[in-house]
Amino acid sequence: MTSAPETLLVADIGGTNARFALAAARGGELTVGPVALVRTAAYASLDAALDAFLEAEGRPSLAAAAICAAGPVEGEDASAVIHLTNCPWEVGVAALARATGVARPRVMNDFAALALAVPHLAAGDVAPIGGEGVPVAAAPVVVIGAGTGLGVSALVFDGAQAHVVAGEGGHVDLAPKGPREMAVLSHLQVQFGHVSAERVLSGPGLATLHAALVAIDGAAPAPLTPEEIAIRAHGAECPLSREAVALFCGWLGAVAGDVALTLGARGGVYIAGGIVPGWAAAMPGLFDEKLFRARFEAKGRLESWMKKVPAFVVTRPNAALLGLAHAAREDLL
Repeated sequence: MTSAPETLLVADIGGTNARFALAAARGGELTVGPVALVRTAAYASLDAALDAFLEAEGRPSLAAAAICAAGPVEGEDASAVIHLTNCPWEVGVAALARATGVARPRVMNDFAALALAVPHLAAGDVAPIGGEGVPVAAAPVVVIGAGTGLGVSALVFDGAQAHVVAGEGGHVDLAPKGPREMAVLSHLQVQFGHVSAERVLSGPGLATLHAALVAIDGAAPAPLTPEEIAIRAHGAECPLSREAVALFCGWLGAVAGDVALTLGARGGVYIAGGIVPGWAAAMPGLFDEKLFRARFEAKGRLESWMKKVPAFVVTRPNAALLGLAHAAREDLL
């Protein structure tokens, strides 16, 4: 007799949108169902949003739950919580247990969830970005991606066991190369003081880059949204928009290369987040893979080593939910 699948709740909470889904675990099989997208502003709390989702799904009996959000996890075990910057929700174990009835739900950073997804991505879920090597089994893996901010995480292995290293690598210092990048950094230091990688490698960061170029060149002020900059750059109708995107691609390569070098990421570097995968889907060619790869590998005496580190763009939608589903299933084993 075949046992009934166990139902798992997974959710990815952002400042603007939240994504909920149910996963089914049966034996060695794990599937993630349709994703429900809701605006966080439509609900006063995570409890309320979860209650509405579960009501729409017919109040299923949940065997486990895992939720991720953009931000560091504070506290441990039952007190673990993530405080979102742009949303009043509290994403914590206590709230999750209250809303779902699951005794020990998991809470993790969104890029930790993405890292957990990497071993389960199929060939069609990623697009390669150059490099002479292939992923080395059980070698460290890096996940990095720009969206509202810049997320960074890693996956390291102890034999067959994978462990997530979640941090806030998006806030490392931004390092310039060449006179133009130095001019941009100097301008931003006057404006912000500390200039992190996230300050330019994010959606708001792309707009910050464009505004800095406008100011440095003495051009007429023309505040643009990240979407407008990308569209103008893709259409080759705005030189400063094209340069802002080029700076973005080059700096992303440099920062990703720094993280890969630090962790010895011969298991591969995976580019996630909303921006680069979004460009790849909607505006092919906008993401300059050659520039990314050149800056990724430009590490002096370690350049030949870096050439062997493969990089990929994660093209699977909602990949974090896949990582969450595998994390939730671990609680059943």
